[in-house]
Amino acid sequence: MRSLNVALLPRMAGAVCSATLVCAVSFAEPPASGTGQPPLLSQQSPNYQPPPPNYQQPPPPYPQYQPPPNYQPPPPNYQQPPPNYQQPPPNYQPPPPPYPQYQPPPNYQPPPPTAGGEPPLAAVWTAKELRFTYMGFTAKYSCDGLRERIRSVLLKLGARPDLQVSQGPCAAPLGTPTPFPAVTIKMNVLEPASSAHSVNGSAPPQVVPAHWQRVDLTGSNDAVKEAGDCEVIEQIKHSILPQFTTRNVDYKSTCVPNQLTLGGTQLRADVLVADEQAPKGVNASAAR
Repeated sequence: MRSLNVALLPRMAGAVCSATLVCAVSFAEPPASGTGQPPLLSQQSPNYQPPPPNYQQPPPPYPQYQPPPNYQPPPPNYQQPPPNYQQPPPNYQPPPPPYPQYQPPPNYQPPPPTAGGEPPLAAVWTAKELRFTYMGFTAKYSCDGLRERIRSVLLKLGARPDLQVSQGPCAAPLGTPTPFPAVTIKMNVLEPASSAHSVNGSAPPQVVPAHWQRVDLTGSNDAVKEAGDCEVIEQIKHSILPQFTTRNVDYKSTCVPNQLTLGGTQLRADVLVADEQAPKGVNASAAR
């Protein structure tokens, strides 16, 4: 033990002092660096706790994570599944891929187009008979002239070519205009097979293929002649056209007796006419 004044007290590890400020201290030399000795108790924190007997040092840092070789990053618009998402069952099979677009076989031939771009219709010939009397004042007709005019109109509307148009009793000679000439008409026109039926138990009529055709009864290049025929066109519209199967009738008339109105009369309609050759697949069974 050695005696030392108070000025040397900060270097002491422990001291016992008397009232004369002379302390007896015992020195403990600091350990040499690198010896692994723990520091003095006076240099440790107040709440220091020594490790337990079974304490083990933590493992070294884990290596940086590397994704597997076949890892694919999610797409940019990827969204996390909802909280209630459930994994598919173990036997889940994903749906098959979309079927490839249908391709027709190499030897496929599309059906030929029909008149007007519509499929063929099944129709039957139906007999019609009527008497037509022309009562007009603007245009004058002879008996034979009216007969030829009405015959051409009937053929244009689709009547069968074996029609009969006979002139009635005529007061004037042939080729001479006469008041109120008349003709008698016997013809066969087409009607849809679904609306045709046998009469008095006779055999059903033969089914023929047909199609719709647009017909213009005022489509000549002579505007003056059309204006003069406004009265006969008006009577054809009311007496003859209803005998045929028609649709989309377009009719207008500003006919004034003894006056010519250019472009004032118009008569157009879709009529059912027979095909020149029967396409395949059109028969009586298809019509029913």
